Amino acid sequence: MAQTMFDLAFKGKRDYLHGTDVFNQTLFWLQGALPDAPIEDIDFSFHHLARHQVGVRIGVAPTDQPAYSVCAFTQDGRRQKAYLIETDLPVTRRYPYPEDEIVAPMQVDLARRRGVLHGTADYTDIEVWVAMTKALHHAIFPQAPGKWFFVRGRFPNYTRRSEARERTLAIAASLHDRLTRSELLLDGRKVGEIFFSMV
Repeated sequence: MAQTMFDLAFKGKRDYLHGTDVFNQTLFWLQGALPDAPIEDIDFSFHHLARHQVGVRIGVAPTDQPAYSVCAFTQDGRRQKAYLIETDLPVTRRYPYPEDEIVAPMQVDLARRRGVLHGTADYTDIEVWVAMTKALHHAIFPQAPGKWFFVRGRFPNYTRRSEARERTLAIAASLHDRLTRSELLLDGRKVGEIFFSMV
């Protein structure tokens, strides 16, 4: 059973681990732990916020506590799951994260509930998608009573850093304006979906 412990830091002033860091670190580790074939059909879900370090293991669901996050994926035709568990180890580091700067150039179309960002990015794809989704939700749902969080991402394949010149994010479905599904396009080609929830 492959497993490891992450050593993550808080982003900016947050007191919880950012889903983008957990997502990136998990996919990076999976590709190293399972190098024989690509990791595909990724379905990554978060069940609650984590304020301590997390560990991950493949294939065996935890029995002593609920998983913080689950990454389902296919490799070489076989469906597998990686379970992430929050530990009691503290997060001792943090680093700056200018999320607003990432999406400052984004063009928002309120009528079509979509945002478009041109040019290459200095951040990973999931960081850009999450920042775009958050900004678009603030524009579309300005009176929302809580905070929007990244709770799920689905990708047939995932590239850490794409060279696309245009990123388009469109809210495709909304459940009572508290849970949304958005479609993600790179240069006009759909590459995945991202879900946000109001907490």
